[in-house]
Amino acid sequence: MNFSDLSALAVRYRFLLLLLLGAVLYVAFLGQRDLWYPDEPDIAEVARAMFVSGDWIHPRRMGEIWVDYPPMIYWVGAVSSHLFGEMSAFSLRLPNALAAIATVLMVAWFTGRWFDARIGLWAGFALVTFLQFAYEANSYRPDVYFTLTITAGLLLYAEGAGDRPRLYLRAAAFACFGLAMLAKGPLGLLLPGLVLVLWLGAQRKWLRIIELGPLALIGIAVYVPWFAATAEGMGWQNMLYEFYAQNFERFLTSEHRGHAQPWYYYLRNFWLDFTPWSWLFPAAVWWLVRSGRYRDPKIQLALWWFGAFFVFLTIAATKRQLYLLPAYPAVALLLAPWLASVGQATTNDMDTESPGERPVHIYSIALAVIYAAIGIAVFVFVAKLQSVIPKMDLDELELEVARTIPVPLIILGVVLVATGLWVGHAWRQRRARAAIVRIGVAHVALYVVIIAIVMPTLEPTKTYKPQSRWISETIGDDQPFGMVDPNGIARRGGFSYYTGAMVPLLEGPAEVDRFFAEYPDTIVLIREDRVAGIFAGRETEWNARVVREIRVGRHLYWVVRGPADDLRLQQIGN
Repeated sequence: MNFSDLSALAVRYRFLLLLLLGAVLYVAFLGQRDLWYPDEPDIAEVARAMFVSGDWIHPRRMGEIWVDYPPMIYWVGAVSSHLFGEMSAFSLRLPNALAAIATVLMVAWFTGRWFDARIGLWAGFALVTFLQFAYEANSYRPDVYFTLTITAGLLLYAEGAGDRPRLYLRAAAFACFGLAMLAKGPLGLLLPGLVLVLWLGAQRKWLRIIELGPLALIGIAVYVPWFAATAEGMGWQNMLYEFYAQNFERFLTSEHRGHAQPWYYYLRNFWLDFTPWSWLFPAAVWWLVRSGRYRDPKIQLALWWFGAFFVFLTIAATKRQLYLLPAYPAVALLLAPWLASVGQATTNDMDTESPGERPVHIYSIALAVIYAAIGIAVFVFVAKLQSVIPKMDLDELELEVARTIPVPLIILGVVLVATGLWVGHAWRQRRARAAIVRIGVAHVALYVVIIAIVMPTLEPTKTYKPQSRWISETIGDDQPFGMVDPNGIARRGGFSYYTGAMVPLLEGPAEVDRFFAEYPDTIVLIREDRVAGIFAGRETEWNARVVREIRVGRHLYWVVRGPADDLRLQQIGN
């Protein structure tokens, strides 16, 4: 069977192929590691409270209503965990992975419908293999649901505003934007609304722009019932403040919420996050412009879609890589016609000019050399690792990783070198089409090795599970324990999720004393750099209460027992 036959089979069974790729990349290894920071344990803690309490309206953290995110991420995690009979990293992440697969299939279907099946396959394949998209599909955060609902809304609207206008599709689109608001707030309506205004305005469809106002009420109607019910529970003033702080304050300033980044943050990260296709994206866009394909309304939608998100998020004071995730389908859609046409002997009906192969040849040899060099560097690093470890300032958890990581790194190095040779061989034969296919397939293999083998090796420095198990065995059920840590609000979620306990933050010796007076049978975790301040003037007393040290990642805590243990020890002594 030759390459053309394989290509025809891939196009014919494109949805099955993309489904299998999604299952391998996004589902197969979800349970290989515990929940990691940033975000995952904090979100899981709220989902656990919902799972246990059965209160599906009011997300709660440490007993208080918590609306850092709207409820969708908690709903899907709790529902999935109920279906599995328990809450785990797999049950929480699975809906996220399925949402990512659904996004890929949807992009492939609509792109194939608008252009042709081959372009639809490449749109789905590009999206499924974007580095950051694959990583988020293996995580437990709300951005994949945000991406799915925004993508569904924009694609449905474009279908409903095309040659056969259908109001019900446009209404369904805004219902999807309402779900996007339940995934991550009002930007789920505002940002796609901005995209549609720009897209329709460029086509001078002024009546369609006016129509967006009434349609927006559909999205608001989807979102408002939960908002109002939660506001009744936590108070309207508090809810409105959180609504402002989580959305508009994040846009205007990063002082309160963090994540401050320079204006060029997304421009800098684009090349890595959209690997392996980012370096071909400029050539694809230039070809769309040069060949006149940019005049196609669907291509224009993708251009406005990516451009509006990129510019808006660049202007925002708060920036994170995953914030750009809803724009990934647009990039896939823009890449697909070019990827499908490079190296093809014949072109489809919409083609007037075939793309040149030079960008692929340059990129493939550069990628081949870089990956082969990185693979060799990995081998050298592994060979020298054992001799270097004694000279490195590693704690016990990092030492555990250093002892177990050589084999995963060797496997990664082999795949990197093989990728370089495989892609380089296509370059040597000047087979642009084969080079593109090999780049995509090789990255599937790379992602599998990283997700299934390399990342789990880092578990000792990431997990809160074994430390939390010891805490649970020490304090028992239904017992809180305290933390003295200036940044504890960013870490106590991990302890709370795995112990099921309340974890109040304590600031000084007086608060620690009051906590022990109320809960004499428990413990307090004191971060190492805060020990001197807590123990000051009472060193002998407090040192006698130190039970052990607990390390989580780079953070070391001293564990101090409560005064009830003093009484028990006295009774045992008597």
